[in-house]
Amino acid sequence: MPIDLLKWAEQHKHEMKPPVSNKYLYDGEDFFVMLIQGPNSRNDFHVTNSEEFFYQLKGDIVVRIIEDGRIKDVPLREGETFFVPGNVPHSPTRPPGTLGMVVERRRPPGEMEHLQFYCDNCQQLVHDLEFDCKDIVNHFAQAMEDFWADAELSTCRNCGTRVMKPKPIKRITFEPTIRIEREI
Repeated sequence: MPIDLLKWAEQHKHEMKPPVSNKYLYDGEDFFVMLIQGPNSRNDFHVTNSEEFFYQLKGDIVVRIIEDGRIKDVPLREGETFFVPGNVPHSPTRPPGTLGMVVERRRPPGEMEHLQFYCDNCQQLVHDLEFDCKDIVNHFAQAMEDFWADAELSTCRNCGTRVMKPKPIKRITFEPTIRIEREI
């Protein structure tokens, strides 16, 4: 039966918590659909060899991608869609009051995906966690928590900066340049 997305999101908002703030809307055999609300509190980049489709239902967000070895911020405005090709590291950054939908292909058992963490100081890759993700809602959050808790794993070998668990996004300013602010 048809689903009123905004009503469904309101009914389930208490279940969408940082770091990712996602919840399955549909969990099928071939693909799954998640609604994701802001704020989130991520500093990872997700990489899978399949495509992802983003549709921003409410508010504006930034999808950070790695392009030519550098972090690039891509604004995604309310009502817009964004396709992330396979093997492109990406990190959705969602302030409060936002709501998006993401559609992904179900990965077969044994198809690995990655959570990559980069140094805030020198932009070097700190850790590339490769894993067989069983449940993107619960497994992702636990993988992030495990990384942040491990001082050795989360310390940049290039400059010694530790990648810490980030605070939730407070706001994003888009003009004159994109500036992402986190709660204190």
